[in-house]
Amino acid sequence: MTMRRRMEWLLIALTAGLLISLKQLHYGVTHYNIFLLILLVWSLIMIISLRALYKKGTSPTDQNKS
Repeated sequence: MTMRRRMEWLLIALTAGLLISLKQLHYGVTHYNIFLLILLVWSLIMIISLRALYKKGTSPTDQNKS
């Protein structure tokens, strides 16, 4: 398994852990604005990290376009 693939699985696991912990803390019900802010920031982190992981020409969809 390549390092990039491990990073992808780590991001998935962290996302699941974040959602489970937010569910246990009931942030979606009691602190809705904070919940949305956390999800917005997490989405931004995911976008930035995945863009860094897939620099131009290294994404799986680019390999199929040959």
